[in-house]
Amino acid sequence: MIKRMIFSASAVDGADTILHKSTNKMIIFKNKNTQSLHSTYNKAIDFSIQENIENLVLVHDDVNIENFSDLKLDRLFERFDVVGCAGTTQVNLKPPALWHIMGGGIESGNLHGAVAHGDGNRRVMTSFGSYPKRVVMLDGVFLAIKRKVFKKIRFDESCPSKWHFYDLDYSMQCHKAGFKVGVGDILVTHQSPGLASLSKEFYKGQEWFLKKWKSK
Repeated sequence: MIKRMIFSASAVDGADTILHKSTNKMIIFKNKNTQSLHSTYNKAIDFSIQENIENLVLVHDDVNIENFSDLKLDRLFERFDVVGCAGTTQVNLKPPALWHIMGGGIESGNLHGAVAHGDGNRRVMTSFGSYPKRVVMLDGVFLAIKRKVFKKIRFDESCPSKWHFYDLDYSMQCHKAGFKVGVGDILVTHQSPGLASLSKEFYKGQEWFLKKWKSK
């Protein structure tokens, strides 16, 4: 069995991405940003099942993984079935459907993990709260998933938003199915500043997400 695969969707050649330059692990690029992340990540799941891969790691292509190691992830997998670098222990399903807002914000005590934003010249760290910690919802900048999880749980391709809610929905699915979702000490620097504005596509996805989970 292959122990681990790192997968990222990218519009450029894999060797040119920040992610490729930050890790020498196996990376497969199958998306030219024409398909949704839900669909692309399901292809990664299909590939992982077919190739008998034990753990699947899904990462944004504009991310620098600062301190990744197999040993560190193995230790986190002793506690959790799905691992991210930021998430929340509580969710209040309401707009705007952003994980940290629905989690109550920094002062709530519900947020955990840390993510840096910036480039090689300047980096700003956002520390949400203590970790490792079991949570119910994860940010999708980094997702590590055990085989027993991705064999059962897939990304929901009925979402009308290509780039949003794949992570919130997937982690909520995993939590609801009884899998242990957690935040660990995986330090990443995201070269994107995050969601700068809410597009029409975001609002379509938000309506879908809130309707789906409020009915459960």
